[in-house]
Amino acid sequence: MNNFLINFSQALRSISRRKSKSILAILGFLIGISATVIIASISSGVKEKTIEQIKSMGSNMIVVTAGQLKIMGNRPHQVGNVTTLTPLDYEIIKKDLPNAKIAATQQKTFTVKFSDYSTQTTIIGATPSLFSVRGYTVSIGREFTSRENRLRERVAIIGRTVIQNLNAIPEQLLNATIFINNIPFRVIGIQDPVGIDIGGQDEDNQIIIPLDTALDRVLNVTYINNIYISAPQEYLMSSYKDEVIKILRKNHKLTDGQQNDFTVQDQSDIIAAQTKSTQTLDNLTVALAMIAVFIGGLGIAAVLLVAVRERTKEIGVRKSFGATKQDILTQFFIEATILSGSGTISGVLIGLLITFIITLITKMPFVIPFNVLIPLIFIAFLMGVIFGTIPAKRAADVDPIRAIYS
Repeated sequence: MNNFLINFSQALRSISRRKSKSILAILGFLIGISATVIIASISSGVKEKTIEQIKSMGSNMIVVTAGQLKIMGNRPHQVGNVTTLTPLDYEIIKKDLPNAKIAATQQKTFTVKFSDYSTQTTIIGATPSLFSVRGYTVSIGREFTSRENRLRERVAIIGRTVIQNLNAIPEQLLNATIFINNIPFRVIGIQDPVGIDIGGQDEDNQIIIPLDTALDRVLNVTYINNIYISAPQEYLMSSYKDEVIKILRKNHKLTDGQQNDFTVQDQSDIIAAQTKSTQTLDNLTVALAMIAVFIGGLGIAAVLLVAVRERTKEIGVRKSFGATKQDILTQFFIEATILSGSGTISGVLIGLLITFIITLITKMPFVIPFNVLIPLIFIAFLMGVIFGTIPAKRAADVDPIRAIYS
């Protein structure tokens, strides 16, 4: 124990005497580690935000989408035929799953006008049940009714971003007439703020109108885009999902071997798909971590090899006073560990601090990725020791007589 303390104090003294070289070695670890921590933390924050957004879609949610749905560029995109869902599909599912809350939607982007202002926004045709299924609420005014949907009334619920883009205030628009694709609609409600969805779309930049009104008077189509199903209990989601697939395959007259012309996902499927889309960032984090610790290790090896040449006489004097090869090895291993440890810990702390500042600005969740940090710290320390082996062995092999008279 006494020898270890002596070697430790010698290592500290040596590092302090070579401040500039030691700082350079530490920086090699610090920069790489901090960059890795920032990327890993932001990646974890993105995943956490995605999960929050998916859960905000509603409780125990199952989403049916026309055609095939694939994740491209971190966003879901429909591929194939997107006209395969119809209001009849919605009615049959609603009939066969009486205990579930179910809503149907169709949407398209149109120009909306009010007074002298106009803006592009998403028009969502929806059944009245969408509000309870998705958890949408109206702060001013009211929701539209089943009767208004059945009679194809021209009524609308407008989002906050649309109001801002029309240079208006909520009270000004309530009961006012707006023009959607040059068709007059009366605003009967102002939607409470919702935020950004998992696809990066602003859900406040939308206007919700009755589904039948949208299909017949605005879009002139007979198909829908989505069916949302909220199961009464979480444990029912799997059976409901299977039942929906069975219903739609039968209604679409798909034979065995034919691919579904629709996509059915529950919240866990959506989370898995979104997580998969961030795999590239995760792979980049691992690659950057390996490069960071390798470069940091090379820096430590270079600094210690130079130190061996510069300290040949010092090593010889220590050996002449009784220091063993093991003592010299231990001293250099301690120096390597201190340098790699200082760079690693500093890099982690600086990386977390920068990430915290970024999350404050972007309003993203601040997540400490322990699954990355713990292995990263261990590997960084280990690499420091490994790269310190060659200079440590070279120092231990110094001939004390030649060293003193060199």
